[in-house]
Amino acid sequence: MIGGAVLLSFLALLLTGIPLVFSLCLAALLGTVLMGIPSLSVVSLQIFEGLNSFPLVAIPLFLLMAQLMTVGGVTNALVRFATSLAGHIRGSLALGNVTASTLLAGVTGSCLADTTAIGSIMIPAMIEEGYPPAFAGAVTAAANIVGPIVPPSTLIVIYGFASGASITSMFLAGIVPGLLLSLSFGVLTYLKSARNGYGAMNHGFNLKVTLLALIEALPALVVPALIVAGVVGGVFTVSESAAAAASYALLYTIGIGMARGHVDWRGIAQAFRRTANDTGTVIIMVGASNLLSWVLARSQLPQQVAASMMGFSQWETLAMINVVLLIFGMFLEPAPALLLACSILLPLVRSLGIDIIHFGIMMIVNLQIGVIMPPHGASALICSRMAGISFERQIQALVPFILLGLVTVILVTYVPFLTLWLPSLL
Repeated sequence: MIGGAVLLSFLALLLTGIPLVFSLCLAALLGTVLMGIPSLSVVSLQIFEGLNSFPLVAIPLFLLMAQLMTVGGVTNALVRFATSLAGHIRGSLALGNVTASTLLAGVTGSCLADTTAIGSIMIPAMIEEGYPPAFAGAVTAAANIVGPIVPPSTLIVIYGFASGASITSMFLAGIVPGLLLSLSFGVLTYLKSARNGYGAMNHGFNLKVTLLALIEALPALVVPALIVAGVVGGVFTVSESAAAAASYALLYTIGIGMARGHVDWRGIAQAFRRTANDTGTVIIMVGASNLLSWVLARSQLPQQVAASMMGFSQWETLAMINVVLLIFGMFLEPAPALLLACSILLPLVRSLGIDIIHFGIMMIVNLQIGVIMPPHGASALICSRMAGISFERQIQALVPFILLGLVTVILVTYVPFLTLWLPSLL
């Protein structure tokens, strides 16, 4: 009963417009009062205990890397390379959008940042070439949900902290589902472009142009290889890989970004400032979420949820878990939704014998689809503004992409091989 009251109070606080962190803390404080734990020292201890985890060091470093690579002009280089690959195909600009978004996902791992970076270039260009604004926005919003699924990803780091799962294995587990999403979105984009005559076939494939674009983009494409190969090969830990990637991003920005005129010292300083702001937000949210998770655990809510689902088969339970995760993703930002879902669902997942690596990727894919679904739909909202259309019209254009995303969720859920194959090679 107490756990249910805490969750309801949390949702009620969110609906009244109270900021997320305060909603988490106030709901948790209500739980401590109901359970008769009046000492504020216990509350502060749980908040700071949630931050006492070395892997969290990777979060500000990955955030800094993403900011530096974005201001350093990596987006332009990747867009040129992506469009050079598809310039001879109907709907080439839309396909270039999907390709560039996939490449940028492996560099920054940030959905909303990638959406803004790619969208600011590709949406106006697609509209100018005759694509409907809603379609241009839909392609951009959908293609960029891949960011937090593939490495590097702060969501994966947070999940590893919350669940105790190997972050290295999580990085590997997200690669196939992420590429599957990108491939399916690319096929849908091509089919819609070909059927409706969207876009022009600009030129035949030019190997020289593609090679020159690849050379320009290659310094950026080194980043995912640096992270994955370094961690899997045992050269460094995840936190050390984040430090190496951030250092490389700084050198890239100074050596290449400044040389090409993409950024100056003021832009680099702003990247550090934005990283500090983002880090503060994430860290406070992690601490508050740990307090709420502690309250829910003491209230026995996770055990009650697990007991209530014992009469169902594993297949049915997984289906219900997916519904819960989609609802979380529709109403909450991915990071707090992930932490809240972990505190409630992990005991159930472990009792069913479900691999926590598999569950982690299943969760992240669900939550990322929520980024393009109403009523929250942050990525869809950004693209609708860039395309100059209403949010409702943008959501309508996203429906086919959302349906494809749900198909991917089903495949990831019921075909564990898709997520566990690469980690099994370790």
